Amino acid sequence: MAMLRAVIFDLDGTLITPEVDFSQLRRELGFGPGPVWETILSLDGLAREHAERVLVSAEMAGAQRCKLIPGARALLDKLTRRGLKTAILTRNCHAAVDLALHRHELSVAEILTREDNLMKPDPDGVIELAHRLGVKPSETLVVGDYLFDIQAGNRAGATTVLVCTHAVLPDYAHEADYVITDLNDVLSILDSRA
Repeated sequence: MAMLRAVIFDLDGTLITPEVDFSQLRRELGFGPGPVWETILSLDGLAREHAERVLVSAEMAGAQRCKLIPGARALLDKLTRRGLKTAILTRNCHAAVDLALHRHELSVAEILTREDNLMKPDPDGVIELAHRLGVKPSETLVVGDYLFDIQAGNRAGATTVLVCTHAVLPDYAHEADYVITDLNDVLSILDSRA
């Protein structure tokens, strides 16, 4: 196993509280089940523009309301002190990410959002961030709270960590290399791979 030299985080549900109600958003936009962004991409013209505006508005409001997940700031600080490089890979818009990070005074070396067209569950975002951080995907830990995070990391050849704060594990938990209930457990994983 390669030594881990970088950590790529999801944002909502991993470093900050998730504040966008996607069920409500689907109802408001008249969408059925499934990922909201992919549904928006299937629209044309004014319908697509309207749906994008509604989504961005919800994301900006969520970024204004979000709170830090316990341990997030301390973990990022400890990773920096250890010399590990950090990044965020999110399906959010860049403006909402900037707002949330600024509000909570969080800093990472690199950020990719959906505007960069390297969206999870595709591995391209993980591969690109590893390249920007000067590491191989196999030297990267991908930490997230949803299936798409785990799929993107696995497909890129990274080590994956599912953050699960619910009493019941999701049915895809077995796809992650590690399942944790506390962000501080990331440090234990890194120590075990040092």
